Amino acid sequence: MEFSIEDIGKTRTYAFLREERYQFQGLRNENHLEMGLNVDLLSVREGIPTFKISLLRYKQSNAEGMYRWVGDFHEIRNEIICTLDENGRLGTVLNIEDIRRKWEKRKPELLKQHKKEAHKGIFVEGISELLEAPEQFAAALRFAQPYLLLFPGIHNKARKKDETFIGYRELPNFLAAKKVPIVTKETLTELADGSYNIDVSGSVDEDTFEQDKVTAMIRILKNRPRVPTQLQLGYIERYRLDEWPWSEQSMCMSIAEIPGTLYREERNILKAI
Repeated sequence: MEFSIEDIGKTRTYAFLREERYQFQGLRNENHLEMGLNVDLLSVREGIPTFKISLLRYKQSNAEGMYRWVGDFHEIRNEIICTLDENGRLGTVLNIEDIRRKWEKRKPELLKQHKKEAHKGIFVEGISELLEAPEQFAAALRFAQPYLLLFPGIHNKARKKDETFIGYRELPNFLAAKKVPIVTKETLTELADGSYNIDVSGSVDEDTFEQDKVTAMIRILKNRPRVPTQLQLGYIERYRLDEWPWSEQSMCMSIAEIPGTLYREERNILKAI
């Protein structure tokens, strides 16, 4: 399936739901997020589509600690114009200058709101550095939600029923490692009504995962040389496709666990409305 020039000007409206639960050592936290999105196909040039993603609303249940920063940051990405890369995932963010201007306007307000927080400078500096490097900014969004479920790289492949494709995903910012690299297996199945599902299962790419850095950090935290440090991962995605090469409904669930130290559960649902 490919995006066609005949689809230029089409808009899809989506509802996005996210549930996340974390436990690190004895600390627990959770958040529930609701978001509405409009996704417009602006152009298709030499087979490369350009999209505009607009947030219609944003609501989250948790406004404490890191979650408060997430809620405050979301405003700078209220509108993103992007292309797709050769793998059918989010490629280049074209309106990066507009996003930078929003950030420079928002930054003094955030510093004032968070003036009593010890680590405010780290967060603000990190966002500023990310926006100065367009490729890194796009990479930060590529495997984040809802962008992964919008552009998972399933639309640019000529698929056959029951044939398995090998793909790639990431969980970002995992303890001492920059990311958890995930190898996926993707399979197309035909449903009784003639529509299609694509099912994705994933496992840790042990050849590139920085397990040694995670191990070293946990042993320092626990002060025990034989404490379990091996990451256990459960990862699935599911896409229900309709006539236009978009998912009618998609889902991504992951559970990352290091027994006795970390439990991280996420559930993301994107549905056309």
